[in-house]
Amino acid sequence: MLDAVIQRAKTGGVRHVMCGGEAIYAGGRFTRVDQAAALKALHDDLAHALSDDEVERRKLSKALLPHVKRFYAGYMDPAAHQPFYRPSSMT
Repeated sequence: MLDAVIQRAKTGGVRHVMCGGEAIYAGGRFTRVDQAAALKALHDDLAHALSDDEVERRKLSKALLPHVKRFYAGYMDPAAHQPFYRPSSMT
C-alpha cells in the first residue's frame, strides 16, 4: 500500500517532509535552501562563457548521441508500459 502511495503521489500533495526529526520541507518551501542565493549562484555560473573543457565535452556528447540512440533503439517499448513507470505498468 505504501509503495503505491509513494510511487503515484503528486508533488502538489506534499505539504511537509521530515527527515531525522527535522522539517526539511514545510508550507511549500524547503527549509534549508536559500532560494534567492541558489538562483543567484546559478545565474552567476551560467553568465560566463564555457571553458575549453566544457566546449570539448559538449562536442563529444553531440557526436556520441546518435550512436547511443542507435544502441538503445528498441530497448524498451513505451506502449507496453502504461503508465511509464514499471511498478505501476499494466504489463
